[in-house]
Amino acid sequence: MKRFAVFALAVSAALSGCTTAARIFPASRERTPLERALDENKRLKEQIATENQVNHDLAYQLEIARIDLQKAQAALAAKEIAPAETVPAFQDFEVARIQLGMLTGPAHWSGGQVSDGIAAYLLPKDSNDDTIKRKGNCLFELIDVSNRSEKVIMSWPMPADALGSHWESIPPGYRVRLPWQGEVPWGDDCVFRATFTDAYGRAFTATRLFRLPKPPAPAPPKESGSPAGGAE
Repeated sequence: MKRFAVFALAVSAALSGCTTAARIFPASRERTPLERALDENKRLKEQIATENQVNHDLAYQLEIARIDLQKAQAALAAKEIAPAETVPAFQDFEVARIQLGMLTGPAHWSGGQVSDGIAAYLLPKDSNDDTIKRKGNCLFELIDVSNRSEKVIMSWPMPADALGSHWESIPPGYRVRLPWQGEVPWGDDCVFRATFTDAYGRAFTATRLFRLPKPPAPAPPKESGSPAGGAE
């Protein structure tokens, strides 16, 4: 009898412990659709935040690359119009100004009806207004001013050695042919500018304003066939 009572108390205690454990550790249940949607929304927000950070880092790297490219282009442009390396031995009769000859402007040299480019007549002048041959780099530019804004649309940098090969003695001066580059602003007002940098690093500028003539309209096609009529 005593053994039965002890067994009953043990079973009762065990059942009581299971009830307490069930209260402490409730059985797992299936997640509701709302809970799953909230978890998915949280996951997507974290993914978007990560992608935004990656895009921000890429944009920063792209901006740094763009700045480096601009610096390299600026250094290249400065090198193209840098002062000539050879300094003349004498300072007499040096360049005091430059002038563009009267024939500077659109020109034909291939025989077509449309101009091929700019013919530039560059005349370095000394203090006595005489044309002299001097070593120097030159930058030729075509600037569109038709919309009341200065926009360089074509550029022809020419180092001193290349410019020297275009010298003509009669009449004296540099004669350079500059072919068109890209789209030509036919009918617009343009400024042609020459910047000459001598061996001492002094820069001289001359400009010429003109309007680019529009190309002639193509001739209409001729009608084929002979006129009607004949002997009766």
